[in-house]
Amino acid sequence: MDGASDARIQVFARTAWTRVTQAWDDFVAMLMKPPPGAATPTVAVQDPRSLLKNAEAAVRGHLALVFWFSAAINLLYLAPSIYMMQVYDRVLPTAGLMTLVFLSIVLVMSLGVMAALDALRARVLARASLRVERIASAAVISRSMALRRAGNPVVPGVRELDTLRGGLSSPAAIGLADLPWTPIYVLVAFMLHPVIGCLALVGAAIIFGLALANERAQRAGMETMTAKAPLFYAAHESDMQAAETLHAIGAERAMLARRLRAREELIEAQNAVAFRNAAFSSGTKAARLLLQSTALCVGAYLVVNRQMSAGSIMAASILTARAYAPLEQIVGGWRQLAQSLAAYRSLQKLFENAPESLSRTPLPAPKGRIVLEQVAAAPPGRKSPAIQGVSMVAEPGQIIGVVGESGAGKSTLARVLANAAPLMNGSVRIDGARYCDWDSNALAGHIGYLPQRVDLCDGTVAENISCFAAERGESAEQVGQKVVAAAMLAGAHELILSLPRGYDTPLGLGGAGVSPGQAQRIALARALYGEPRVLVLDEPNAHLDAEGELALVDALNAVKARGGVAFVIAHRAGVLGIADMLAIVSQGRLVEYGPRAAVQQQIAEAQKSRNNVVPMREAATRSGA
Repeated sequence: MDGASDARIQVFARTAWTRVTQAWDDFVAMLMKPPPGAATPTVAVQDPRSLLKNAEAAVRGHLALVFWFSAAINLLYLAPSIYMMQVYDRVLPTAGLMTLVFLSIVLVMSLGVMAALDALRARVLARASLRVERIASAAVISRSMALRRAGNPVVPGVRELDTLRGGLSSPAAIGLADLPWTPIYVLVAFMLHPVIGCLALVGAAIIFGLALANERAQRAGMETMTAKAPLFYAAHESDMQAAETLHAIGAERAMLARRLRAREELIEAQNAVAFRNAAFSSGTKAARLLLQSTALCVGAYLVVNRQMSAGSIMAASILTARAYAPLEQIVGGWRQLAQSLAAYRSLQKLFENAPESLSRTPLPAPKGRIVLEQVAAAPPGRKSPAIQGVSMVAEPGQIIGVVGESGAGKSTLARVLANAAPLMNGSVRIDGARYCDWDSNALAGHIGYLPQRVDLCDGTVAENISCFAAERGESAEQVGQKVVAAAMLAGAHELILSLPRGYDTPLGLGGAGVSPGQAQRIALARALYGEPRVLVLDEPNAHLDAEGELALVDALNAVKARGGVAFVIAHRAGVLGIADMLAIVSQGRLVEYGPRAAVQQQIAEAQKSRNNVVPMREAATRSGA
């Protein structure tokens, strides 16, 4: 056969296999389709706490189908045993070749159907895994981000969801589906002969005992892995973000040694689990082979004593092997099952205290009057408040400057104003409505926020400025117009055009590809996108040059001119000089708030008073001496 014929045969085989697998997929989809008139199941979860229960309910139909497929597969597994018995007991004594032909045809058909059902069962489990992904992934990611915003450095997330999905479609899961049929095979073995049945029962008990011992031996190691793995991965990601700084300050090797020690503990726990699992898996396989051989030996003894037919010897061997197969499969895949169970428990904890997701009544566009009432809040990762008892009122058309020493709580106040930080006490209102009364996405459209640490995402410059508005269904033309308008207002238009692809320049993870000053100008444009009524800027001129600071002042004046309110945390006089109101924060409390000129006068008088007190104290000290 020439090479061209070979290629044609391979193409034909691949095409045929593709069509067969597609037909199987269509068949599964047809089986899983709800009956006519049935309500279409929804995947929207109103209460996050019931998310996993909803996912379980959604895949219940898939699991029921897997059960019925397993029933048919295990019944068809009896075909080889029956075939062996008929060959030895009917064909050989009578030399019935036609009987052999028909038996062989039935066997081939049975095994073909069994193979098709087995492949179909694996595809149903894969579809169940995909269903869990579609139902839970958005909620898991959203909840993980919410906990991270609250300051939890290590939270379960998509890694646990992927582990759960992997366990759902693993060979060990198929072993669990076949496990209920082990007693059936033991019962059939009893039908061959009570001694064979007792052997099968004892063997099943031995292998089941090995499975329990495997679980107990690995429990401590799995708990260690579950506790240490998320901590290590979170620390590693943090090191990767700070890689440049660690290299510059000479701490790279020290941090590497520290992480290697932590990783060594994790690897030791993983190896301990793997070694135990390998030992029990090998022991289970050896026990299964020994028991299968013992069944042959006992069967031969019974045949010699004319207590059983010759065909029953092979049938006994096949039946006992099949009875032990699910248990062996479970022991071999126990590590994956245990990890899936641990992942499921982690996801349960993720949604344990999740607030109920409520639909909010749409509120009219605000004018921008902001009222803080006895607000207390903490920075990420801390339980003690960084600000407390803060009350203030900001009117539309005002620019409020916020000043204070480092660590006074200014950035926490900015996060509260931007609805980025949960409140420990008090409330923040916009036009009389509390922030918590708004849908968070709707409120975000009226607030522009520039944090002290600029976070850009992987995407184009235009996508970052528009906050990925195209993903929310906005037209490209409208988004483009607003992006350019915001960039021009921020004085970043020329800067962006100088980039390799202008507004379509792609940025890497964390906004890689632009300098800190460029990133801050782009983030300022993002804060101004859509002409928000409230603007919160935390150290907006930290990386700006003189030209950028002038553009910032122009942007603030433009916000003021259209009736918006702007909060600016800054130290340079160029920005604070245009503020209408001035707020002074000290040790987490608002100590002064009022018109800029009046507050500055009070500060000057207080400073003058302190300067007069110091010489008087020195003179008193000298006279006392």
